[in-house]
Amino acid sequence: MPTWIFTATSRIGARVDLVSGAPFDSIAVYDEDDLNARIAAARTDPRDLIVDVERLD
Repeated sequence: MPTWIFTATSRIGARVDLVSGAPFDSIAVYDEDDLNARIAAARTDPRDLIVDVERLD
């Protein structure tokens, strides 16, 4: 079962969801190392991402 929902939204309207072309996308994250890697990658992403992490309990 996933532990977090990771949502990334582009502040500049760039495509984040590769399927629909939407400027946002969400993914279920199961592992804290994976979550930390995604947050670190978002910080330097050229699409200027806003990240929201929702913990599922």
